[in-house]
Amino acid sequence: MKAKILMGLPLAGKSSWLNVEDNVRDYKIVSADAYKESHKDYNPNKAFLLHEWSVKKAEKVMNLLSDEKIQLIMDGGGINNSYTTRIIKMLQEKGYYVELIHIKTPIEVCLKRNSIRERKVPVEAIIEKSAKENAQFQILSNLVNKISVIEFFTHEHIFIDMDGVLAALTTLPKINGKIDFVNSQLFKYLPPVQMVIDKLNALDPAKHKLYILSAIPNSFSYIEKMKWLDKHYNIPKDRRHFVNSGRHKAEMLENLRQFYKLKKHQVTLIDDTHATLENVKHLMMKPMHISEFLIYNF
Repeated sequence: MKAKILMGLPLAGKSSWLNVEDNVRDYKIVSADAYKESHKDYNPNKAFLLHEWSVKKAEKVMNLLSDEKIQLIMDGGGINNSYTTRIIKMLQEKGYYVELIHIKTPIEVCLKRNSIRERKVPVEAIIEKSAKENAQFQILSNLVNKISVIEFFTHEHIFIDMDGVLAALTTLPKINGKIDFVNSQLFKYLPPVQMVIDKLNALDPAKHKLYILSAIPNSFSYIEKMKWLDKHYNIPKDRRHFVNSGRHKAEMLENLRQFYKLKKHQVTLIDDTHATLENVKHLMMKPMHISEFLIYNF
């Protein structure tokens, strides 16, 4: 018999996943939230008062139904609790094949959804669960038979930095505290990072469209970077984009998103500068450090 355990932040999209018929066909859904909302004393503004009662009921029902060998889906959140661990172990002791389904949605998105929702979840509860989400995922992952991660971001449109990502970063040639971009030909001879280029080339072009988004200090650098791309990573010229300051890269990414008429969840930026990635995160697009890209399973 099979069982699925859902985990994710409040407003991550677990209910939306449960509303897809193919996901739940032939399964009985057990939800602590549903029990809570059906209670005669339920108050949407004080739902926390019924939390302990609802999770105890959900655990009891999971025990009873698993005795009958019914295929089960438990929507319990799975963050910041111990009963999920107990239920997984109980199911496996009864011979169930347990799949963990992690609805992985950024906290910024969950908080925005919460702000426009009539029945709001306490913000501090979302923040607390977010801090523990990754740790709980690792704990539960070690218990289950299968793991499925459903990400908010689809990585359909990937924008790639050059310096420190496609090209090996070098020490800036400063003389008397100034950089001579013209005579140093700083960007023209940077060696390519072949491991990164190979992984980009291996991505399925039907699923991922690639773009360049790089900073340039002046027109000389623009010419050098265009020649570098012609030689080492010959992406179509209409998908090469440059911004005159790394500080403004996140804003440029948002402008390009609007220009190409993309949804935020479709857009990913691969970069090596943490400040830029943090700005992209605040704009609710996907920031991906180059080290994450190299180990990411697309």
